Amino acid sequence: MQHISTTEKDKVIADDTNPRHNKFFMSFFSIAALLVFMAAPSLSVSAEKKAKPQPQVKPQTKPQAAPAQKEIVINDANLQTHQKRVEELVKKGDFDNSLKIMLKIRDYAKEVLSTVGAIKGQYEKAVNDPSVPQKDKEDLFIKLTALNQLIPRYTTLYEASTFNLGYIYAKLGETEKARKYLVEFLQMTPYSSGRDSQWMKAKTLLLELYSLEGEF
Repeated sequence: MQHISTTEKDKVIADDTNPRHNKFFMSFFSIAALLVFMAAPSLSVSAEKKAKPQPQVKPQTKPQAAPAQKEIVINDANLQTHQKRVEELVKKGDFDNSLKIMLKIRDYAKEVLSTVGAIKGQYEKAVNDPSVPQKDKEDLFIKLTALNQLIPRYTTLYEASTFNLGYIYAKLGETEKARKYLVEFLQMTPYSSGRDSQWMKAKTLLLELYSLEGEF
């Protein structure tokens, strides 16, 4: 039997272990490749999910409120402007908007007359009060003169606005309100026989609303 030298033994052992080592690595790489292959679909699906754009949700917007209408404020400085505006609106047949302004004009005239009446009454008491100094009384006489000039002016305004409200309500078909203002006008103003006077116009319109035109 031939003896194998130490060098030859080592060589044989080395040669004998190489196939096992190679098989081990081949098996390892095969398993790793299989795992990569199996994971590939899930990775691609995950990538598709990430890549898919999400639908944008539009933020809910609150409905805008209608712009608030500017309040009508009547005073002595803008009175004539509003009176002309009413005339223009009536000529155009815009009775709704003319009514809004006319109601404010009548309220303003009524408030002024009430204020003037209250102040005038106190001034007159002071003028007749012996305890009030003469100098103060003279000043009050001047103020009373100015107040007395305002009263006819605003009385006429109040009467005219009352008639106009009766006329406008009649045009709007609101018969009961029209009658109310026309009757009030006839009661507060003196009788006038002229055909073109406001008194006669108010009476004629009122009788028409009662279907009594031509009766009296």
